[in-house]
Amino acid sequence: MKRFVNCALVVVSVAFALLLAELGFRVAAYRNDLDRLGALAQTVAMPAPGEDVTLGRIIRLSKNPRIVYELIPNLSVTFRDQPVAINADGFRGDIVPVAKRPDAIRIVGIGDSVMFGWGVKDEEVCLSVLADMLNSGYPEHSWEIVNMAVPGYNTAMEVATLKEKGLAYRPDFVIISFTENDLNLPNFIRAQEDYLALSQSFMIKYFRNTLREISMVRAPRGTDARGFASEPHEVPKPYRDMVGPEAHRAAMEELHALRSSNEFEVIVLSHRSLPNFVKEESAQLGFHTVETAPLWQEYAAEHNLDATTAWQLSKKDPHPSALGHKIIAEGLFRFLEEELLKEELSDPLLSK
Repeated sequence: MKRFVNCALVVVSVAFALLLAELGFRVAAYRNDLDRLGALAQTVAMPAPGEDVTLGRIIRLSKNPRIVYELIPNLSVTFRDQPVAINADGFRGDIVPVAKRPDAIRIVGIGDSVMFGWGVKDEEVCLSVLADMLNSGYPEHSWEIVNMAVPGYNTAMEVATLKEKGLAYRPDFVIISFTENDLNLPNFIRAQEDYLALSQSFMIKYFRNTLREISMVRAPRGTDARGFASEPHEVPKPYRDMVGPEAHRAAMEELHALRSSNEFEVIVLSHRSLPNFVKEESAQLGFHTVETAPLWQEYAAEHNLDATTAWQLSKKDPHPSALGHKIIAEGLFRFLEEELLKEELSDPLLSK
C-alpha cells in the first residue's frame, strides 16, 4: 500500500511539474509574440521613397488584435500607379494635431480601400477633396479631417481603430464607409499560436521546433472564392466574431455607444447604395446615411457618361476614380451643408 502511495505521489508530482512547465512555455510564447510585435514596428523593411509597392509593403501588424494590421508611418511610395504618402501618425493625408483648436470642426473617417483612396493621388481622395470644399465654403471654421481608412478593413476593425486612435481627436463627425466586403475577413490576418488551446502542447512544439512566431499572412478565401471568407465557420477561431452580419451589427452597436459617450454624429457612407439591412440598422441606431449613387447618376446624365463604369478606375477595377472621389466628396458636402445651414452653425455639438 505504501509503495502504491509513493508511486502515486511520484506520478502526481511529475504531472504537476509537466503542467507547470507547459504553462511556462505558453507564457513564454505569449511574451515572445508581444516582444516580436514591438520589434516588428521598429524593424519592418521601409520601402524607398517613390518605390512601387504592393499593399503588403505599406502595412504592418498592429499590437491590437482587433485592428490586426495598420499603415506604416512616414511613407512616400507609388501604390497602384499613384503617389501615396502616409504621415507620421500612420494615416493618409495631412497631419492633424491631436490638440483641438476652439474654431475647429473635426471629422474622422474610418473605412477600407475606397475611403483610403485606392488608385488615386493623395489630393484626389474624397476626404481630402471634402476638406478643401468645407474650408472654402465655410472659412469661419477650421475643418480638419483625419482619414484612418486602411485597405481591406472590415467594420469591426474600423470601429476598433476609431476606439483606439480616433477618439483622441475629439471628432464632431465620424464617417464610416460601407462596402460589400465589410462582413469579410480583412486581406491579411495574424498567424499565431492559440495560447489557450488544450489540443496541443507548447512544450512539445518547442522541442520539435514547430512553435511558430506571430506573423502576418493572407486571409483564407470563402467557399465561393470570390472574396475573403465571411462565414464564421470558414475563418480561424480568433476572427469568428469579426465576420458576418452579427459581427457587423455588434460593431455598429459599439459605434453607437462610442457616439453616445463622446458626443459625435455618425454618417454611414456608401459610394454606391447601401443595402437595406445597413439602412435599417442605421435608422435604428440614429445614424445619418449618405448614398452617392443618385448623385453620380445625375452627374453622368448631365455629362453623357456611362453611369455604371465611368466613375471607376477601370472596367476591371471598380474602385472610384478621381472623378468618383469628387462625386463622393460632393455628396458628403451637400449633406453637411444642409445640416449646417439647418442649424445655422449654432449646434452646440460643433462648438464643444
